Amino acid sequence: MNAVLDPAGLSFRHDPPNPIDFIRLRVECGWGQIEASAAQEALSSSLIHITCYFKDELVGMGRVIGDGALNFYLQDIIVRPAFQGHCIGKTLVSMLLDETKKRASKGATIGLMSARGKENFYSDFGFQVQPSGKLGSGMSIFVF
Repeated sequence: MNAVLDPAGLSFRHDPPNPIDFIRLRVECGWGQIEASAAQEALSSSLIHITCYFKDELVGMGRVIGDGALNFYLQDIIVRPAFQGHCIGKTLVSMLLDETKKRASKGATIGLMSARGKENFYSDFGFQVQPSGKLGSGMSIFVF
């Protein structure tokens, strides 16, 4: 069940989350436990962060990784289940894309790996499901 929230209590920031809050958010959303040192390294290495807080509680986030010129990748777009359905995810992606486009060189690529069943969410922003035309299949490997 989605939380009933006062939009006045929401704030979006251009700051990384605290690594412990990042870990808690991942666990709550079923993404698994990670080490604090890995969380800190990942957050420190990111190019762009957008976080969403309800009052002082982290309820959503997204970040961009990449080379900072030609290749950008949206990563960890995540919203606490109780706060989904309030356009927080859409706002996070929109803000991340705006910031990325400010930094991107002509001819840059912005990519992502959609969770299964979430492709339509991203296609609303212009992302194409791969393979599509000249594009190959989106692929990933997970290290366990």
